[in-house]
Amino acid sequence: MGLAQMLRVLRGRAFLFTCIVLAVVTGVAVISLLSPKKYVSELALVVALQGNDPMKEAPIAPSLVPTFLATQTEIIKSRNVALKVIEKTGLANNPEVVAAFHDSGADTDLNSWLVENLLRNVDAKTGRTSNIIRIGYASRDPYEAAALANAFADAYIQTSLELQVDPARRQVTWYEQQVSQLRDELVAAQGRLSKYQADHGVLGVDAARMDVENARLQEISNQLVAVQAQMFDANARTKQITSSEQLDSLPDLMKNPTIQSLKQELARAESKLAEVSERYGVNHPQYIASNAEVASLKSKLNVEIGVTRGSLVQSAEMARRQVGDVQRALEEQKDRIIALKRQQDELSVLTRDIESARTAYDAALQQANQTKLESRVDRTNVAILNQAMPPLLPDSPKILLNLVVGLFAGIALAIGLILTLEVCNRRLRSAEDLADFTDLPVLAELPALPAAARRHRRREVQRALKLQPNVAQAN
Repeated sequence: MGLAQMLRVLRGRAFLFTCIVLAVVTGVAVISLLSPKKYVSELALVVALQGNDPMKEAPIAPSLVPTFLATQTEIIKSRNVALKVIEKTGLANNPEVVAAFHDSGADTDLNSWLVENLLRNVDAKTGRTSNIIRIGYASRDPYEAAALANAFADAYIQTSLELQVDPARRQVTWYEQQVSQLRDELVAAQGRLSKYQADHGVLGVDAARMDVENARLQEISNQLVAVQAQMFDANARTKQITSSEQLDSLPDLMKNPTIQSLKQELARAESKLAEVSERYGVNHPQYIASNAEVASLKSKLNVEIGVTRGSLVQSAEMARRQVGDVQRALEEQKDRIIALKRQQDELSVLTRDIESARTAYDAALQQANQTKLESRVDRTNVAILNQAMPPLLPDSPKILLNLVVGLFAGIALAIGLILTLEVCNRRLRSAEDLADFTDLPVLAELPALPAAARRHRRREVQRALKLQPNVAQAN
């Protein structure tokens, strides 16, 4: 069926079309007028995106703002907020509300029934380019709508505050326990340090003392080198004087004035003995006296050489003992430095333990104090911009909108119904319909009568039918 045929069908059934449209529009109008009026009261909340403490919290990232605001709208429409509204407004104690609950026949408790009804009528929405949340509540009473919208705003602000404060309050006890434990650990670390200092007689890690001990070690090392050189020299001189056969060439004997003096006297005495031996015989008193003098000088010289040799041996022994003493002093100094180093290491460990315990204690104490302050916060990042006021006009039913919708619905229903009737009882309304229906060419087409002539013709036919009852019955 083409568009032209559809228009001819609708024109042919214009009366039915008009009746259907009027019926639908009238029904919509009656239903809209009889429907209970519902008022919607709305308020506006401003949410600060930098948090409730601008000096502490950083602003929320722009990409997270929609998610944050959507979360806030979900909180507003939560059961927790609805329960606070019930408690704040005393709905559970209202006799009318209780009676309505019993009449509803609900199989839940009163609070659950009230929560379900409140959340069904409340709405929260946000703007696309603002941080304003609008809370609306729908009710048959405009004053009730305003009161419950304001109650939802107050309950949301209280819930938002609890969501910020309650975790901090729960953390305060834990932080206090941690602070107490860390304080005990700090006291224990300080006690270990004090006990170690008392047991070992040290006051602390002193770098100057270590420098003094190292300088003393170096001094002892230098002394050891010096006495070792003396010992080697004494041993060499002792070995020379005990093993050498040419004593006259030994430096120690050549430097000894007594030995040199005896050697000179011995040379004179031997020279004198040689002169006397040329003159006199061995039994001559002068020869015997000269020979005795030479023997005496030799004896003194040997004694003096022996004394010098013994002095060198004694010097070498003393040098060896001195080397041993210096070596023992060097080992003792090394042990003292090692012990001092060990003490310094122990003190450093104990000191680091104290510093670590103090750092942990200070951090925990600072966090505990901050958590205590957060648990006492009494303000949120939400503020009421506009309070909800009782609306003057109802939000629904919207009579004009309903009539427009009813008009279009009636037109659509009329078109559908007329086309259905036309399909079920097809009529010929034009030459094109006759040609399509019979597949025969149309030879002639009578012009349509004017409307007045058609009405006159219709009245004549009806009058004729009334004058011929038999014909009417037969028909």
